[in-house]
Amino acid sequence: MVSYTALTDRSAVDAAIDECDRVGRAAFLHKYGFREASTYFLITEDGCYDSKAIFGVAYGIQHGTPLGSDEFSGGKDAAAGRLSELGYTIEGMDSARTYFDSLDAALDDFRHPVENRTRVRAFAMERDFERFYTTPSRTYIAMIERGAERPSAWAHVGFISYRKDDGTLDEVTLPYNRVRGGGASRQRSRTDAERATCPNPDCGMQLPASGTCDYC
Repeated sequence: MVSYTALTDRSAVDAAIDECDRVGRAAFLHKYGFREASTYFLITEDGCYDSKAIFGVAYGIQHGTPLGSDEFSGGKDAAAGRLSELGYTIEGMDSARTYFDSLDAALDDFRHPVENRTRVRAFAMERDFERFYTTPSRTYIAMIERGAERPSAWAHVGFISYRKDDGTLDEVTLPYNRVRGGGASRQRSRTDAERATCPNPDCGMQLPASGTCDYC
């Protein structure tokens, strides 16, 4: 039986996150035999990750052999809970939350950069969000659509991660995108972010492969 407390090395978790960033989510999950998470996500200032897969790979980095998906549980009393104990923000864990009935109230409380607020509001207007909350870690603003129980989008300081209709995750890069702490390969390059976004200072939408903004 897997001992969840045997994962003690945060650098192993960071290395698993690094690999996911490097190869991409789909390739990472396929390589190690995990399905996309539905409840528990490891959320950093740089992205949103499948917590069970990250735990299994991190366990292998620390102990030599990665865990298979059927060898352990990803729940709050198992992998997700252990990652939370190690200091990572896990969406889906029960925690004290501050709820807001309006996005502006959440933005003000979160002190979201004013440079990004126009784009965050525009994103929210494209969907029917009715509730918003922040957690004690203050890593993101979670946005919950009308009639839903769980959030489908998370507004971080420099980007928005959101769940598409097919259940996969995607991101929108915001105009103000600070480089933050963490391993060098996990840091978002401000130059890369600017290259990938619309040059219109009032937009900041991430550009598609065509290089032409769909919003301007």
